[in-house]
Amino acid sequence: MKVWDFIKGLKAPIYFTSISPVLIGWAFANFKISYLVPLLLVVTVSMQAGMNLAMDFFDHANSRPLRNEDTLFPLGSYFIEKLDVRPETLKFSFLSMISLAVVVGLTVVYLTRSIALLSLGLTAVFLSLLYVVPPIKLGARGIGEIATFFSFGPFPVLGTIIALNHPVTLEEVLVSLSLGLLASSIRYLHHLPEDRDDGRRQRNFRIVYPIMLLTPSFMISVSRDTLVAAILVFIASLIHVVFLPRSPLKISRQTNYSVAIHFLFTVLVILSILLLL
Repeated sequence: MKVWDFIKGLKAPIYFTSISPVLIGWAFANFKISYLVPLLLVVTVSMQAGMNLAMDFFDHANSRPLRNEDTLFPLGSYFIEKLDVRPETLKFSFLSMISLAVVVGLTVVYLTRSIALLSLGLTAVFLSLLYVVPPIKLGARGIGEIATFFSFGPFPVLGTIIALNHPVTLEEVLVSLSLGLLASSIRYLHHLPEDRDDGRRQRNFRIVYPIMLLTPSFMISVSRDTLVAAILVFIASLIHVVFLPRSPLKISRQTNYSVAIHFLFTVLVILSILLLL
């Protein structure tokens, strides 16, 4: 298996969506030196790895076609269809990743003795399982953004802040909600071709997606500290929306731009926080 194929199978660049909330939460906690930060990163990254591998497994089980395989963000089971990974191996892998996330997460809860952190963690795991595991499978029902919003936005950002024993402010809540919207917008755009051609999600995409993508800029603009970040992210998001192609499959090929906007948002917010330290 080539390294490049492995990266494509994992959709490696999208893992920044699980790293980003911890980094932002750590920044809000004034970059407090703590052994908890790497543990929190293990939790978020392993949970996302488990979800991505589970999606590959269930895409194969449900005979979903492999598409956009020439991009960094293929749709369908790239590992099984292109790399000949056995479904049983993939199933073992995603169960192992989710188990690792749960064990390390419970370790963090034990070390912090935080009931709030336990509640956030258990809810995040529950939503993540609902996203991929039958019979609910939110991701396959066109409402996967619900789980994505919480699991890659408020829960990990606020969870990191709480774990580092830092008070939660309104600004931090708004940033966490913004991050959740951006992560959800990535999911919405990337999986658009998997919805029916005449389905509500495809019909409403050009209304809902811009709202999801542009709202974070307005949310963080209420603070003078992140106003510059809000303006720059808004401009980048607006350009991306204006030049979106028409067909769902071509829209999905724009996932790299959506991920880049999420990255830009994270970097600019962290820089804004750094300037205040």
